[in-house]
Amino acid sequence: MDRTLVLTCTTTCSHSAFRQSALPSNTSISVRLGTCSVRTQKRRTVVASLGNIETTSTSTVGQESNLPLREIPGSYGIPYLSQLLDRWTFFYREGEPQFWQSRMAKYGSTVIRSNMPPGWFWTDSRCIMLLDQKSYPTVFDYDKVDKYKAFAGTIMPSTEYNGGYEVCAYLDASDKKHEQLKGYCFELLKFSSSKWAREFHTAISETFNQWEGKLAQKTPALINPTLPESLFSFVINALTTARFDDSSIPDAEKPVCGDLQKWAGFQLMPVIRTGAPIYIEEMLHVAPIPASLTKGGYDKMVVFLQKYAAETLSIAEKFGLSQDEAVHNLIFFLILNAHGGFCRFLPVILREVAKNGQLQADLREEVRAAVKASGSDQVTMKAVMNDMPLVASTVFEALRFDPPVPFQYARAKKDFIIESHDARYQIKTGDFLGGVNYMVSRDPKVFTDRPNEFNARRFMGPEGDKLLAHLVWSNGRQTDETTVYTKQCAGKEIVPLTGRLLLAELFMRFDSFNIEGLEMEATFTSLTPRSD
Repeated sequence: MDRTLVLTCTTTCSHSAFRQSALPSNTSISVRLGTCSVRTQKRRTVVASLGNIETTSTSTVGQESNLPLREIPGSYGIPYLSQLLDRWTFFYREGEPQFWQSRMAKYGSTVIRSNMPPGWFWTDSRCIMLLDQKSYPTVFDYDKVDKYKAFAGTIMPSTEYNGGYEVCAYLDASDKKHEQLKGYCFELLKFSSSKWAREFHTAISETFNQWEGKLAQKTPALINPTLPESLFSFVINALTTARFDDSSIPDAEKPVCGDLQKWAGFQLMPVIRTGAPIYIEEMLHVAPIPASLTKGGYDKMVVFLQKYAAETLSIAEKFGLSQDEAVHNLIFFLILNAHGGFCRFLPVILREVAKNGQLQADLREEVRAAVKASGSDQVTMKAVMNDMPLVASTVFEALRFDPPVPFQYARAKKDFIIESHDARYQIKTGDFLGGVNYMVSRDPKVFTDRPNEFNARRFMGPEGDKLLAHLVWSNGRQTDETTVYTKQCAGKEIVPLTGRLLLAELFMRFDSFNIEGLEMEATFTSLTPRSD
């Protein structure tokens, strides 16, 4: 699978573009493994790419069809009361995915009406939720929808979390500011391309050392917080000119990973499940959490970047951005998009691969053969990208099986008809739409071979390549090319590449491993050192 890589931030990343004054209007920039090629074409497009990816246009749902026109089933119930009851059912009584499965069965539909958390009295919780591969692409059909303030669903966290700015993730793709900010994000990824693999090797090697040390001492080798802490320094070192591990920087000046995780989590707390006891969690769900509670740790990060990543911030000026606006967007890129996305996604790979001893043996053989053939004794970018098809498929399957971004939202900006596999539905201007990535990624009419099982070879070969058009974790298809004019994750390619690097580094060092526990309690019970 000779696929290509596009360096980008993560999870629902949206960031800016180039000023017209900075580049001619017919200029397109592609980022390829540390080199920048500039070419002209009919329209200006700014993308971050490490190869030629086959693109597929956004689905044209709602064209003439013989499918029946149905009313969208489901009810929003009694105002206020039903919002709270639905939140309780969503988080506690049923949870996911049962919440969606029960409604699909009840209404016989994959397009339904539902209240979505947090269900506060002063917010509109009404959503039309899309649960299948055919209707879902509507949320990134920019002729039909607007994504302004849709990043977190039915809430918009206070801009005080971000220095008073509406950061890129909350802007619509049509906004000039979005174009500028996403262009800046792409520039950061271009800057990082030549050192991404090297920085990851350094960070993950230290992580392996810590896990091995804990196992030797017969203490729990928890994935968290060891992995998040190493990823924290990794994203700073890879995406900025700062060196988080520079011994000359006083520890008192360095931001703390836990403080920034709290900053990210508090913004989204009203719409996520924390795993805390219900009586505590409900206290966190009943009202927005003031940004002032995270101000100290956040301000420390601002000062650190201003002092030690000044060159990174100065790049923003050629996109028409002030350094003050740049630093607040940079923190969002680094922490909520990149760090948060990796902390959510990389443990999924470890968890699923740990369950299958034969898969580990096959991955180990492929990784070591590819590295040896590259003429190196270390993982190379060329080997990872071109000579490890099982590694690539395993990572894509992890993105399908448990997507790092659970939902994608948008608001209809005109009336139109939407199609599921079985029916058509009328969407009205102003309707709030939500796509449930977990359900969409397991659509049995697309992923016909055991959609609810982890199949590491699903994306191998010609038929596997075709399925990449249905891998939609990134707010777009894996076969699409992310640009400044879309809300597709800027990290649409760097996220799976980093997953490949994780598996390659792991099996260059270890023969096998075992993990017990789930989520925050996931723990290595063995890491068998390489024997050959």
